[in-house]
Amino acid sequence: MKAGAKQPYTVARADGAPLALAGLWEGWRSPDGEIVRSFAIIVTAANAALAPIHDRMPVILEEASWPAWLGETEDDPRALLRPAGDDVLRIWPVRTRVNKPANNDAGVLEPV
Repeated sequence: MKAGAKQPYTVARADGAPLALAGLWEGWRSPDGEIVRSFAIIVTAANAALAPIHDRMPVILEEASWPAWLGETEDDPRALLRPAGDDVLRIWPVRTRVNKPANNDAGVLEPV
């Protein structure tokens, strides 16, 4: 890695399951009639595992929390806006080739 370059990392669930992130989406009609869809991923403070890399992280939703987030239960979804447990994620450094979209192969996830 070049001097002064930032170290990239890969973050995944420790159990190998897909990450479900808290987000909001909206669709609206522009003045010309086009439907515009937009979304945002909700972030919170980083947990202890991720804090050495970044000061915030996406809100990760466990499967049991999906109904609360989606409004299917009477639970307050604001209670879900917290960092994931430190054991939820697996984090490892990867090569800087991950930063180039043309490098679209599994090798970009190999640990350094």
